[in-house]
Amino acid sequence: MPFIRANVDAPFGAIPYDAPARCSEYRTDVGAAAIYPGDLVGQMADGCVDTITSATASHILGVAAQYLAAAAATKILVYDDPDQRFTMQDDGDTTNMTALSEGANASPILTTGNTTSLRSAHEIDASSISVLTEFPLRIQRLHPVEADSYASAAGSPRRWIVSINPGYHQLATSSGI
Repeated sequence: MPFIRANVDAPFGAIPYDAPARCSEYRTDVGAAAIYPGDLVGQMADGCVDTITSATASHILGVAAQYLAAAAATKILVYDDPDQRFTMQDDGDTTNMTALSEGANASPILTTGNTTSLRSAHEIDASSISVLTEFPLRIQRLHPVEADSYASAAGSPRRWIVSINPGYHQLATSSGI
């Protein structure tokens, strides 16, 4: 995939790192905003899927697998397996993610997608990394495209392998079943 390159600031949302474990179809609302591939999505009170707008207030159903134009009432495919791992870019702001970020939690930045590339712009908020606070994303490790180089200057976003924490995933159960 051409957007999975080291040393490039080009957010792409979350894409499956491994082979997709499951991709399920869900309903969407008429009048909903556009949904971009890679957007973190949740199931709303009416049962329809939409891009989440607050990672701390919403449960995450999964990641959108396709583009859906605004106001298009139809169905959308979602990578919704609780064990799915994804590749995401960190925002590369003034707080660098390091080797100590592995196993920690992070919050996503939920930016509107790119209308030209029709890709998500969701990223990992590098300044939110915490081992003490549970956030929606669990940092698994640095993506191999980064050549295991943890030395990166501020402003140089990198790719990471992440998963959705069970406490935030709508389909995860507390027993792990």
